[in-house]
Amino acid sequence: MVITAFWNKYLLYTLILLSGLSLSAQDSLVGERLRLFNEQFFAAQNAKLREEHEKALVIFEALYQKDPSNALVCYELAQLYASDEVEQDAIFYAERAAALEPDNNWYLRLKLSIYGQFGKSQLLIQSLQEALAKQPNNEDLRFQLAEAYYRNGNPALAIKELDRLEGLIGLQEEVSNQKKSLYLEIGDLDGARKELEKLIEAYPKNMDYRGALGQLYQANGKPEKAFAVFQSMLEVDSLDPRPHLDLANYHQNNGDFRKSLYHLKKAMQSKQMDMERKIAVLLSLFEASSADSTLRAESFQLLDQIVSQEPEDPRVYALYGDYLSRDGKDEEAVRYYKKALEYGEKFQIWEQILLIEIQNRNFAALREDAPQAMLAFPNQPLPYLLGGIAFKEAEEYSKARDYLEDGLAFVFNNARLQTEFHLQLAEVFHFLEDHQESDYHFEEVLNVNPKHAGALNNYAYYLSLRKERLTEALQMSERANQISPNNPVYLDTEAWILYQLGRPKEAREKIEKAVKFMGPDEAEILEHYGDILMALDETELAKSQYQRALELNASESLKKKLNQVP
Repeated sequence: MVITAFWNKYLLYTLILLSGLSLSAQDSLVGERLRLFNEQFFAAQNAKLREEHEKALVIFEALYQKDPSNALVCYELAQLYASDEVEQDAIFYAERAAALEPDNNWYLRLKLSIYGQFGKSQLLIQSLQEALAKQPNNEDLRFQLAEAYYRNGNPALAIKELDRLEGLIGLQEEVSNQKKSLYLEIGDLDGARKELEKLIEAYPKNMDYRGALGQLYQANGKPEKAFAVFQSMLEVDSLDPRPHLDLANYHQNNGDFRKSLYHLKKAMQSKQMDMERKIAVLLSLFEASSADSTLRAESFQLLDQIVSQEPEDPRVYALYGDYLSRDGKDEEAVRYYKKALEYGEKFQIWEQILLIEIQNRNFAALREDAPQAMLAFPNQPLPYLLGGIAFKEAEEYSKARDYLEDGLAFVFNNARLQTEFHLQLAEVFHFLEDHQESDYHFEEVLNVNPKHAGALNNYAYYLSLRKERLTEALQMSERANQISPNNPVYLDTEAWILYQLGRPKEAREKIEKAVKFMGPDEAEILEHYGDILMALDETELAKSQYQRALELNASESLKKKLNQVP
């Protein structure tokens, strides 16, 4: 049905054009020749409708050879060549059609369109000027000429044409707005001001025009005039948020934050102000309020106000969470983020919650929230990674492994994230005593980033615990310490491997350096220190290190070592 209706409409349009052919063109074809011509013409139209452009072009070109004075054939050829981006032929046939029937507006429009399509700005301007000489009151042509002047880099001439158009049709918002923009573009502030004043006079209740005039004054060093305009806006409608926003900005620029906040609050209280603009205001205050305690308190008051106005908008709760997180109030921030999730789940909100929990090492909360995030967004890898870490910390290694392996399958084109998954899997498989898989994942990390100090250190340490490939482990540990010198954990690893290799003197040098840099006492480093000292027969000093370690970690193995010291 649709195709038939379209065809009938197109056929009617074509018949109208055919009826408009010049007498000389129709007189040249009579009788059987005319019938064959029409038959071929409609065959070409049918091919065109079916988007068989090459077939249509062949038929229309043949028709043109039979009757080169047929404007309609030229028109069709111009359209086909233009759609195929064949510039020279499109222009030739468009100009030919317009020349054959200079009073046919369809042909003129096509010619102008093709000039524009192929960037023939001078030809476009010239044709428009010639057309306007014949049709000086044609509004559409005059607007096109103004646009052509502008696109040709001559906004001043564009303004003159728009002035002439305005003389024909009177004041029109679209035209006047266009002139204002052109005046601003060429730096004619007075011209822009006059256009805005004309619009204000014609549309006195339109706040946008008054606001634009005030902002124009303010941006160009005329604050008194700007203030007067903003005040006039309040007189028109004191409940409209726009004058209050303009006055808030005005007073902020003048350093009067008390008045600026007053008008900002007024704007935010307005029922006419949509949520998008309220959110935009709060976003603009986010950075400004971070270093200003007064503004920070006012920002939270505004947040409370908007929450009461829009209690089911997730964006407000999410933004409230951002403010709280910025101020280090992570527990409250998570509460607001979860409130946002009640009214609309977004992965970015889940992401904020999970990142806050991992940063605060709140693994218990992560073990609850990460699986929920996975259910809501099963293709996002981050919840799997953080969930895997949380369950690893709880020594639920099988569950950690499952989450990490599942999440790794969703990582694409992110080498850093992929590396982190492999690193965590290497750790988990170590604790599961699947050393082959653990080593595989460490190797995957180092294949991507050979200078990953954490992977080098942990891989080396786990090998040393297994007393395997110790020479290779020492090389990895040395590289880790070169990359991150004075790291007590990495120094401890190197010392421990040297100890395993039977080189206690070198091990002592490294472990004492680790003790120096370790900050608060760490039981494992102190225990290793004791072991190395025992190998050097430094029993009293070894005993004191075991005692220090025991105070931090009262393990049975450590007690046994201490009791065995002579």
